[in-house]
Amino acid sequence: MIRKDRTSLLIAGILLLFVCLACFLLPLFEPKGEGLSLSAEQADSLAALAEQVRIDSVERAERHRGSDFSQAFPFDPNHADSATLLKVGFSPWQIRNMMKYREKGGKWRSPDDFRRLYGLSEEDFQRLRPFVRIRPEDAASRSVVRWEEIADTFSSRKPRFEKTVKAEEGTVFDLNAADTLQLKMIPGIGSYYASKIVRYRERLGGFVSVSQIEEVEGLPANMGRWFKVESSAAPQQIHLNRADFRTLVRHPYMSYEQTKVIVNHIRKNGPIRSWKELSLYKEFTEADFRRLTPYFRFD
Repeated sequence: MIRKDRTSLLIAGILLLFVCLACFLLPLFEPKGEGLSLSAEQADSLAALAEQVRIDSVERAERHRGSDFSQAFPFDPNHADSATLLKVGFSPWQIRNMMKYREKGGKWRSPDDFRRLYGLSEEDFQRLRPFVRIRPEDAASRSVVRWEEIADTFSSRKPRFEKTVKAEEGTVFDLNAADTLQLKMIPGIGSYYASKIVRYRERLGGFVSVSQIEEVEGLPANMGRWFKVESSAAPQQIHLNRADFRTLVRHPYMSYEQTKVIVNHIRKNGPIRSWKELSLYKEFTEADFRRLTPYFRFD
């Protein structure tokens, strides 16, 4: 936090303290036999002032809470919802700025254009730039190079004219073990999508079904025929009662609203013993529980 912001926060805190002290100390200076009489309008104004000071202090503190982009992944700033942006690592106040900009019709036309986001430092922008994805229809120019080609250009150490040998039809890869080199052997998958599959697998904790490959956005249809998942596959599990908010919300199957329900339920009622305890919340369905079961544990 810079010196100017620390000073503003200190002034706001002192003002709040002054208002609170005034409420308690003024009666001590009343002449005996006379009560200090405040009209309802004056009392409401004083309460509103105290509340506004409190809100300003909270907003200043929130504004300077650091963002965490250590686990950022590709996202489209023009279309990503708030839950996705939170998983990327943006702070709530940065997300509000993005949503307000979009609501007014604003669009980022290129990754470099995203630098204009209010409150985003140059250091954080440079960290995020490789993950910013802009749809062709949103770009300033129609001559948009495919992201896969960009990824191939910068990530491959081989000359561009050396093509990866593609696998023959009927070849099957272990979805939980295939690396990016093997994945690129599949027709229709280049460096970008190979990396995207691996990243999704890591965020998920491992695949339990071949059908989950369809959850990787942008892949060509009917990719499941190239993969298998061993029956003995055991995904990495998250301890539901011990994980923090950020860990829970980063999982692809856990929404922001569901994470809030879980955290609040544990705080009020103690550890969760089974999904049945959450069945009364509208944020969860039986289908959700079936998807979540392989990836979370309660003991």
